[in-house]
Amino acid sequence: MNEYTQAEIGHKTNIEILNILPEKVNAGEDLLIQVRVTSVSNNDLLGCKIQVIDFSSNIVTETELNFFNRIDNDTYEFPLKAPKEPGEYAWTVLFPAQQKEGTLFKESSMQFSFIVKPHMITISSWGVLSPVTQGEKFKVNIGVKCSAGCSLAGLPLFVMDDNHQQVAVGHLREEIMPQTHGFYWTEQELTAPTDEAFHKWAIQCRAQELEIQHQSHPETFLFRTAKPPEHKIMIKVINKFDKSPIQEAYVMLGLYKATADKNGVATLVVPGGNQELYITKDDYISFQTSLEISEDTDIKAELEYCPVL
Repeated sequence: MNEYTQAEIGHKTNIEILNILPEKVNAGEDLLIQVRVTSVSNNDLLGCKIQVIDFSSNIVTETELNFFNRIDNDTYEFPLKAPKEPGEYAWTVLFPAQQKEGTLFKESSMQFSFIVKPHMITISSWGVLSPVTQGEKFKVNIGVKCSAGCSLAGLPLFVMDDNHQQVAVGHLREEIMPQTHGFYWTEQELTAPTDEAFHKWAIQCRAQELEIQHQSHPETFLFRTAKPPEHKIMIKVINKFDKSPIQEAYVMLGLYKATADKNGVATLVVPGGNQELYITKDDYISFQTSLEISEDTDIKAELEYCPVL
């Protein structure tokens, strides 16, 4: 049999994917794959080409068979870049018909499928001190992170009020928050409404400005607007029986909160008017009373010791 006839007849081949591929992958992320090819005569196919073909018959990547163990021919594990557009994809790993040392090896192929998912952006907020004085400036800390670790430096943000009206625009800082991984943040200044009420505002980002498709959900934060604080109220919390100071008691006067210091003293600046005073401490009976605030006042609160058994 001459060389031409041998090449014309060809040897059958079989191709398979060795590693388990994920069902879902982030847009634009690398997908690792390793391929094996065998021939009916267990031929050495080292150096022969392997191609990955997309749904439009375009070659995504091409590599070579690198190992031969007298039966199988394997590639190294090589990366495939997932599409940037989310959706379901069916690609093909192909051993194209090719000759080696005068012998034709026939084409073989195997299809594999995967789902490309958009990157998810998580927004968080913290640091709003409630209540906020009517009409005054206040600040909120905003943190944003991508599920795939994308850079979000400079990403535009905007804040919407209760009526879905935009009240502020900002940008994430260029650097990530110290001691975090891929957590970008900023401090946004806002102006409080002039009414006296609870408010629920929302933070959103302009994810469409990123190269790869991202999805995000608004982050909401709550705060209460109140009249300007006018009067300084000093509350001394003591043991009812031995009159010793109770430190670290939790004190709440209206919307304002404080913790008693080592001398049992908590100081609050609050608006005038009727306010509810509530004090609690582990192993003590809670203290509660109503106060009419019209001037700076010192108050003594006696708590009864009652340990929980």
